[in-house]
Amino acid sequence: MKQFVQSLVLALVISLVTTPSSAQSLFNAAGMGLPVEAIDGRARALGNLGIGLWGSSLLPGDPAAAGMFIAPTAVIVGQPSWVDYDHESGNSGSIQGNRFPLLGVGYPAFSGMFTVSLSSFLDQHYKSQRSSQLHLRGEESEVTDFFEQDGSIGSLNLGYSRPLGTSAALGFNFGRYAGSVLRRLERDFGTVSLPETLESYQTSSRWTYSGTSLTGGMAVNLGGVARVAASVTWSGDLNATASNENQGMDRSFSMPMQYRLGTSIVLAPGLMITASAVQADWADIEGDLDTPTTVGSTSNIGVGVELSRASLFGLAVPIRFGYRTGKLPFSLGSSVATERILSAGLGLSFSEVEDIVLGGADLAIERGRRSDSVLREEFWRATISLRVSGY
Repeated sequence: MKQFVQSLVLALVISLVTTPSSAQSLFNAAGMGLPVEAIDGRARALGNLGIGLWGSSLLPGDPAAAGMFIAPTAVIVGQPSWVDYDHESGNSGSIQGNRFPLLGVGYPAFSGMFTVSLSSFLDQHYKSQRSSQLHLRGEESEVTDFFEQDGSIGSLNLGYSRPLGTSAALGFNFGRYAGSVLRRLERDFGTVSLPETLESYQTSSRWTYSGTSLTGGMAVNLGGVARVAASVTWSGDLNATASNENQGMDRSFSMPMQYRLGTSIVLAPGLMITASAVQADWADIEGDLDTPTTVGSTSNIGVGVELSRASLFGLAVPIRFGYRTGKLPFSLGSSVATERILSAGLGLSFSEVEDIVLGGADLAIERGRRSDSVLREEFWRATISLRVSGY
């Protein structure tokens, strides 16, 4: 029975023949899920990967940035998306989902900034369904299989950053992964005609996840016109503990080191450009997975431009454009999945002192494409963030 369940799950994950709901990508059906970046609307609009942006920010991947602006700060981020997909089997459809990838608070103390944030890490929600012919009592009968995986993994981050003089800062975040995932498998025999009634077959399993991460970073302002920042994230194994009623076993997954580098340069008053890069090698996790998944190294780059002199009704409304490209760690096909995104957005400053935003909102709209050898997705994604700073 266990081998039957495993084989059926693998077939359903690969088939992806109906519309999953409440998801943001079918690529989360491969491997561990789809990595979720904990960045705000400004970074999204600029194609930035969450590091090296000029100004103040509370981004877990750039822990030193909080130390460049010592004032109480809070941020919340929401992110809906709309996805159209095509599978090589001829199946296509649409999915939609919502996330809240980041909630953060910072407060100054001991000559630095303490931060607490809740951030998304891996999205593991998807559904699939397929119909097939089954040989029963000498007859071919149609049955329907349903598979659902519902859950996500987030991170609670505690950090501290401290300025070094007037032009540099150091920071670190200690993170604790947490989350749970429920897998449910059902086979519906429908109107199969047999002497006895066949009831639907169902099985489900639940795992809870735990793990630890540590991020350290540094940011430097150069002459008041440029910022350079770098960070490294180490993660221990991500442990999946099966509930007592599970048919499955406890699992452990090797998490990669993540390296980030970013810069922002002010070319002229009201004109800034930014570039960033992130690299992580997920190859060591391949042996821990139970799905036929292509696993690779991710290398992502992003560039953007911000025009900050625009205004509306006397309020500053910076306009932003960006582009990013890179690889996804997991793929359903034999080739590594890639992602390309064009973005645009604007900000609205409710309160600003000496070019420092004390209260505002940021909106980003992205148009992107993900693809591998068997699946293609085209999507729209919106990111909205609200930020408040000041005493």
